[in-house]
Amino acid sequence: MVVDIFNKVLVFLFCLSILNVIRHAFFLVRNIINKERFVLEKKQLFFLGMSIAYILMSFIEKITI
Repeated sequence: MVVDIFNKVLVFLFCLSILNVIRHAFFLVRNIINKERFVLEKKQLFFLGMSIAYILMSFIEKITI
């Protein structure tokens, strides 16, 4: 039961990570189209990096050789 709850929390965090990366990609494309500079604060950059790292680690751990 505890493992099921833990898995659901991890899936929820994975979905939030994907949404965070999509959000920043959207803002990046919008700023490129408008020819504006894309600026991130330290907190946003930290969470974006953690999201990308979590997504990459999820893919690495799921794919077993």
